[in-house]
Amino acid sequence: MVNKAEILMHPVRIKISQALMRNRENGLTPLEMLKIIKDVPQATLYRHIQVLLDSGVIRIVKEKKVRSVSEKYYVLNEEEARLSGEEWKKSSNEKKLNYYSYYQLSLMTQYQNYLTKLEERDCSEDGSTFSLLELKLDDESFINFQNELNDLMIKYYKATNQSAKQDSPIRTIGVTIIPES
Repeated sequence: MVNKAEILMHPVRIKISQALMRNRENGLTPLEMLKIIKDVPQATLYRHIQVLLDSGVIRIVKEKKVRSVSEKYYVLNEEEARLSGEEWKKSSNEKKLNYYSYYQLSLMTQYQNYLTKLEERDCSEDGSTFSLLELKLDDESFINFQNELNDLMIKYYKATNQSAKQDSPIRTIGVTIIPES
């Protein structure tokens, strides 16, 4: 069996997943993905799409005939695109650090893109924020905190599916929880 964490946490596959998250209604063709993910060669993109498809992380939502070719539209299988606690526990500490590095790199890239957009618009209004907070919580309170935070994020994630206006900007929320430091 292939390690799901290795499938999900590859830098190119993270970019594909993010592009599909942003286009979860209609999906994207590989050519549309290439326009979004500009730093990945076409052959590499196709190879990683196939890995995600074979593992069930993405699926074909529709096919459209364009001339003599059938264009496939892919969407993210959101349940399959998540690691369970058990899957995460199976990873070695070295792998976890690698995955965490990919996650941080992905956030850094998105933040760089955001700052570039601000600069291009000649806008000085930076709405980004980050914070570091240490909480002294017993195990039960810590679990409750994690569950409430997860519920809150899922609530707004689902709301973007239902009511978001087409011209609403995409907001990236990155959370890291370290149980004991």
